[in-house]
Amino acid sequence: MESRDGTFHGNIIDFLPDATFVIDIEGRVIAWNRAMEELTGISAGSMLGKADYEYAIPFYGEKKPMLANLIFMPEVEIEKRYDTIKKIGDTLVVDIFIPAFRPGGVYFWAKASPLYDPHGNISGAIETIRDISDRKRAEQEITRSRQSLEEIISFLPDATFVINSDGVVISWNRAMEELTGVSAESMVGKGDYEYALPFYGEKKPMLANLILMPETEVESRYTHVKREGDTLVVDTFIPKLGVSGKYFWAKASPLYDPHGNITGAIETVRDITERREMEGRLARSKAELQIAAEIQQSFLPEIIPQITGFDIAAKSVMAKEVGGDFFDVIPFEIIPLEKGTLGILIADVSGKGVPAALFMALSRIVVRVNALWHRDPARAIFDANNVISQDSKAGMFVTLFYGTLSEKNRTLTYVNAGHNPPVVFRSRDGSLEELMPTGIVLGAVEQRQYFSRTIDIGPDDVIVMYTDGITESINAKIEMFGEERLYSIIRQNARLPAREIMSKILESVEQFTGDVPQFDDITLMVIKGY
Repeated sequence: MESRDGTFHGNIIDFLPDATFVIDIEGRVIAWNRAMEELTGISAGSMLGKADYEYAIPFYGEKKPMLANLIFMPEVEIEKRYDTIKKIGDTLVVDIFIPAFRPGGVYFWAKASPLYDPHGNISGAIETIRDISDRKRAEQEITRSRQSLEEIISFLPDATFVINSDGVVISWNRAMEELTGVSAESMVGKGDYEYALPFYGEKKPMLANLILMPETEVESRYTHVKREGDTLVVDTFIPKLGVSGKYFWAKASPLYDPHGNITGAIETVRDITERREMEGRLARSKAELQIAAEIQQSFLPEIIPQITGFDIAAKSVMAKEVGGDFFDVIPFEIIPLEKGTLGILIADVSGKGVPAALFMALSRIVVRVNALWHRDPARAIFDANNVISQDSKAGMFVTLFYGTLSEKNRTLTYVNAGHNPPVVFRSRDGSLEELMPTGIVLGAVEQRQYFSRTIDIGPDDVIVMYTDGITESINAKIEMFGEERLYSIIRQNARLPAREIMSKILESVEQFTGDVPQFDDITLMVIKGY
């Protein structure tokens, strides 16, 4: 076989890197190079001169036309019978999978061109074959990966889209369709910021586009965007969406090729309008609670009235902004006969939070009014209980200790309405005495009798009144602070002034509980005689 200049370059063909063979116009093999020998395992010596498609057997396991044979067929017949073949000038090119060639099959790229005699007539054909299995399988793996990525993106719960390095949409998931009302079919392939239209009503960069911008430009132009590594995050309000605008959280990250080059960006968008509105409501509620707390705090005496012979200190520590504990010190100086007498009150409303705070306000006012009206604590609490029981529609009640402290007689006349028994430390012998209940809790049942009791208070005697937030405080081991720890602290610090005794108790509770949050209100009142 000769080239157009009348010679046949057999040696050149033999040393071509791709497997190559040549057939003449009769379809007989006239060249079978070394690369073809290595590919097929068939030597040139045994293949040269073979015809009748025998050279196809190493590939297909049967005799059938190879690409070189199609060179001799009319163009219309090739197009009709072989739709996968591309024609480039007078050259035919095809990618083909041959399952019988080696286990698992092989992908080949083949190219066949005509050979001409000196007169321009086709005298044969040359075919070059290249094993492209690795490339094809890599492409298939990329395709599968893309399909898998598409499926993952499609089923992500958050609205998500992907753009390539040219800013063209290559993925627009179902959640994004639902959020924007724009189908993936109509959005994929769009560029020039067209995907911003459903959000802003105009073409402008989305967060994903900023990924493709230089970092310095992003930081200089978009101060509200936060950078976390190579990811950008933003909270933004879009006024044109919805009836009155919507809040969105968005995150965009770069996509990389195997060489570490950015090939695009993926952006996730989440509608956080409901969360923002909830945060707004919570902020308003918190502000309202703060106002309620300030109002409740105003109920507590800023300055504890003092009378001769007694040192008094008191404090409330609420578990929440507002609570149900309260204390009061009621001066009776407005009545001349009662000069030198104080009303002493500590109470604990069932429940917590705003309901307890409202019930606490009611109870404090009712008790204070009746305390000023009746000199006998039992009578004052009897009437107070009737009023509170009538208004206690939610089944709430209050434990309460109320007494009158007399400067003249150095006595405390009290009623204990189901409250934790205050403890009295006697300085003369170091003994402790509990002031037990003399009636039931307030708000439970009307017309119940209460009884007053009177105790003397000597010099250096100490009375500690408290709510169960002290004794029922727990630590990390779920152990309760308890009465015994409280009594021990009272004995150890009874020589101190009332405020310091109170501080020692509160400090001990705080050290005991450690990092365990306070779950109940704590109220404490200390009275020391001198």
